[in-house]
Amino acid sequence: MANKHLQDNPRARKKFRIIGFISFSIGLICVITAMIDFFTADFMPKLFFLFFIGMPFLFVGGVCLNFGYMRAVSKYTATETAPVAKDVANYMLAGTRDELAKTISAVRGEKVSNGPMCGSCGTQNEVGANYCDNCGKMLSKVCSCGEKNDSDARFCRKCGNRL
Repeated sequence: MANKHLQDNPRARKKFRIIGFISFSIGLICVITAMIDFFTADFMPKLFFLFFIGMPFLFVGGVCLNFGYMRAVSKYTATETAPVAKDVANYMLAGTRDELAKTISAVRGEKVSNGPMCGSCGTQNEVGANYCDNCGKMLSKVCSCGEKNDSDARFCRKCGNRL
């Protein structure tokens, strides 16, 4: 049992549902009876007081039904909204991921660089570096077409020639 507050309560849920349906039904019958009496009475309605009795029953029944079905409705809502929220967050972060990474690195006190990463040792190098600061390996391969490619590339990304 990971968290005692997150226990499943099938007995309480069943009680809420039963009380909710009974109370809501009583309230609905009272309100409908009061409305029928109100609209069919010639002079003075005799059962209109049932409206004031039925409304609290409707309220209590609605609240109990809400508690009785809250888990099912919440699960459904979460499964419908979570993918949308994820897509929205990814859409909003799409153009800012690099800036977000820089900000996080700056907060951590790390050196911020957009330069190439060494394929051999994994060191992040300065922008414009041709050779790794740590191991001295070449950071890019230049194709005969003039395109700079990663050091571990086997084919040129521009023309497709073998490097």
